[in-house]
Amino acid sequence: MSLKIIHTADWHLGQTFFGYDREEEHDAFLNWLVDTLAEQQTDVLLIAGDVFDVTNPSAGAQRRFYRFLREANRLNPGLQIVIIAGNHDSAIRLEAPNPLLEELNTSIVGIVGRTDSGEIDLASLVVPLRNRAGEREALCLAVPFLRQGDYPAVPEGEPDSYVAGIGRMYRRLYAYADARRNPGEAIVALGHL
Repeated sequence: MSLKIIHTADWHLGQTFFGYDREEEHDAFLNWLVDTLAEQQTDVLLIAGDVFDVTNPSAGAQRRFYRFLREANRLNPGLQIVIIAGNHDSAIRLEAPNPLLEELNTSIVGIVGRTDSGEIDLASLVVPLRNRAGEREALCLAVPFLRQGDYPAVPEGEPDSYVAGIGRMYRRLYAYADARRNPGEAIVALGHL
């Protein structure tokens, strides 16, 4: 495997800290990250949730995020970005621009989708990771912050708890991806817990 992956999480764009505006800090971090992605010729950037600090982020925080995505792609063509929603993010708001962001090789998984029969849409939670030549080298289990009802129902006779439900979800998703990976491909788990 030759994929160069950088993993980040918990940006909390738009956060104020005891009344202190953190825009300057966020700008410094995002500028550093854009430069690092380009310098390292990174193949994949993983962002494990809490992109924003609140579910209804300010227009400035959203502009900062989308500007970052544009610049990261402009300075590192071919960069793939995979983002999942955290507990601070609005899952549906984060996913809303997916049709546009696909043009920037960016995938956002905010919600756990369901099939027409009501089953968890496992395929929507697996993102192929590709190298610069476009060859698939890994599968990413892109699991957003799970809320009650997002994970598989408890089998009869087993104890039901949030932690057990999360475990069931990851085991089921791993088995799904493992059955679909090619020889030599890695499985990368990305989750916000």
